[in-house]
Amino acid sequence: MHDKFKNSGLARLYLWITKAKYTMGIFFVAFVIAYLFFGLVSGAALVTLDFFTAVEMVFACFFIGLSQQIIIRLDRLNRSRCALWILSGELITLVFSLVFRWFERFPLWCFISYMIFIALGMGAVILGYYLELSRETQRLNRGLEQFQKLNKKI
Repeated sequence: MHDKFKNSGLARLYLWITKAKYTMGIFFVAFVIAYLFFGLVSGAALVTLDFFTAVEMVFACFFIGLSQQIIIRLDRLNRSRCALWILSGELITLVFSLVFRWFERFPLWCFISYMIFIALGMGAVILGYYLELSRETQRLNRGLEQFQKLNKKI
């Protein structure tokens, strides 16, 4: 029964959503810190993060995490998929910030800077994937070389 569950569709879906939640959490922290930072440096009225804005940001970040799982799977990572994910994340951020008026009390430069910050953050996530895949490839190549050397001796 235990092994059956580990290989079930529900278990695969759970792991898929869990990976999306990791991205969601990272971006939620980035959204909140950047939002409060721009509120501090903009000279606008005292900016705090209310409950509803935080919930809106959670949903935006969850959609970014889901789009990451759909678009940039590690087994199919390439430049066009990475660019598509960054564009989708920017679109999600843009739509949420305009619909829910996150920046209505901020100068325009804060919103533009926020969007650039989010794009850079998404690029940093992609760089992390690239480095992870490169290290894994090197490790697998070393293991293959060792295996080939052992087979030549036999």
